Amino acid sequence: MHAFRLIILAVVLCASQVANAQLRILPKEKVDSIANPPLAPDAKTVDFDRIVVADVTMSTDDAPRTFEYGFVNKGDEPVIISRLVSTCSCAQASYDKRVIAPGERGVIRLRYNPEGRVGKNVRRVFVYTGTNTQPTAVLRLEVTH
Repeated sequence: MHAFRLIILAVVLCASQVANAQLRILPKEKVDSIANPPLAPDAKTVDFDRIVVADVTMSTDDAPRTFEYGFVNKGDEPVIISRLVSTCSCAQASYDKRVIAPGERGVIRLRYNPEGRVGKNVRRVFVYTGTNTQPTAVLRLEVTH
């Protein structure tokens, strides 16, 4: 009986060590910096028509919809979108893989699939240009189901 208690104690101690190793508390400032990162220094050169599409109502049975975010290169140098990072696989972003010369327009398309989503959903897409490690823009889509 004593050996059984020792085994149970060992299992509980191991489980608590694993649980403690998985728990990580981040300061609010760190969480905010991840959710709302500072924009790249040259972010003003890419001027979006809109960065938020709000008040979209969809049913979970609706077909996926595509939303467009147009922009103009206001800078003196060509702009290349190097990557788009979405906060959810339900929102797939795409763009024209071409150089946007100064004064030219470009479009980022966000295809949103409402299947299995309930309530209010806010999806973000981080737009990176050139070799920037900070996003040039953060696009938002707000959908209510």
